[in-house]
Amino acid sequence: MESTYSKKGLLKFIILSIIGIFLFLIPVDGTKVPIVIIINTIKELLGDYLKYVVLVVLTILMVTMFMGLVLKKEPFVSYHKNDSKQKLVFFVLAWISIICILFNLGPASIFQDERIGGQVLSLAGGVMLTVSVAGWLIVFMLKSGIVEFLGTLLEPLMRPIFKMPGQAAVNCISAFMVSPAVGVIMSDEYYKSGLYNRKEGIAAITNFSTISVGYIAVLAGLGGVGDYYGQIIMIMLLLVFIMTAITVRIPPISKMAEQYVIEPNEETVEYSSRFQKALTLAANKSEEFTAKAFINSLFSSVQVAQKIIANMIPIVVVTLSLVYYTPLFTILGKPFVPILSLLGLPNADVIASCPLLGFIEVSLPAISIAGQGVALKSAFFVVLLSMIQIVFMTEAGNAMMGSSMNVSFKDLFIVFIVRTIIAIPLVAIVVNIMF
Repeated sequence: MESTYSKKGLLKFIILSIIGIFLFLIPVDGTKVPIVIIINTIKELLGDYLKYVVLVVLTILMVTMFMGLVLKKEPFVSYHKNDSKQKLVFFVLAWISIICILFNLGPASIFQDERIGGQVLSLAGGVMLTVSVAGWLIVFMLKSGIVEFLGTLLEPLMRPIFKMPGQAAVNCISAFMVSPAVGVIMSDEYYKSGLYNRKEGIAAITNFSTISVGYIAVLAGLGGVGDYYGQIIMIMLLLVFIMTAITVRIPPISKMAEQYVIEPNEETVEYSSRFQKALTLAANKSEEFTAKAFINSLFSSVQVAQKIIANMIPIVVVTLSLVYYTPLFTILGKPFVPILSLLGLPNADVIASCPLLGFIEVSLPAISIAGQGVALKSAFFVVLLSMIQIVFMTEAGNAMMGSSMNVSFKDLFIVFIVRTIIAIPLVAIVVNIMF
């Protein structure tokens, strides 16, 4: 492939990629990577004021909803156009919950209970800060060209190892950098254009629609293992690839039909040409990194953080109330207690419900153990397991069911169970080596 990039673009690609990799992947203080240090420093500076920042952010969300949904004013209408009715209800409940917690209103057994109300404030502040900062600085990865560079180079490995075409490499990296929904949408577009058959498409969405690198920091913080952020990223990716190589070769994915919407016309690219293509795509992508893009990334990440905590708070309140006032999670987790104990995990009875909670929402396992004094080894297990289960219904699962591949709830539940059965011993091996 003929070179079509500028020297400036190539230099930007190299510099921005180094900055991005340094920020998110290189430990500089024990196990801490720079992004974690930045987040922790800001958290310390804000101190007790962080909970009032949460209140302000949610109050602004109420104003945008009123302006957009009631008064029909732009740009507020556009700001909420993709929010489902369920999310809008959650947003209101989140604002009411924070008001009740901060001003001692509502049922004291919930909102004034430090294990619930206090935990909600702490989690909301931490998540908002993490998503805002990590989401802002992830622009160094998204706009540097490193995604395009690595995705293009990894293409030849995908067919023999993962039984998927080369585009799946870009699929995985894009989901990892942005969100699982982006991975699903991209896979669906590949399927509709004939780049995937149905079997490949379902394999891609159920294996490569990982949570984003920014949200990994959120889960790590929720589970109390934030200092291990860099290691979690690398181990998670390694296990995702190992599990994909296994799951595509066994039912239910191995038994799925291989029909195409459009018959493909694949071309062969020599490695030397592929490297040139990767370099060209990367250098050209880096030209998108501008001062405006950098500033826009901050505003975008704050908006995402605003909606994430608003969606999360009601879930946290209900989950923690069930944890402390009902035996539900204890009952659900009973079958896992002997298995987790056998695998050498402390607090097996406390973390036993976590493998199933991940199917509902990826953050629930970490939320359910927050503040419960779970051993570091088991907390790491819970967080890492939830990340590689992939299928969770609040985002990725709903996006998968809404795709053109006709994926049913039953299909997703079976895939989730298969992934969980494979993942538990793999993650247990990792944590027993690390701790």
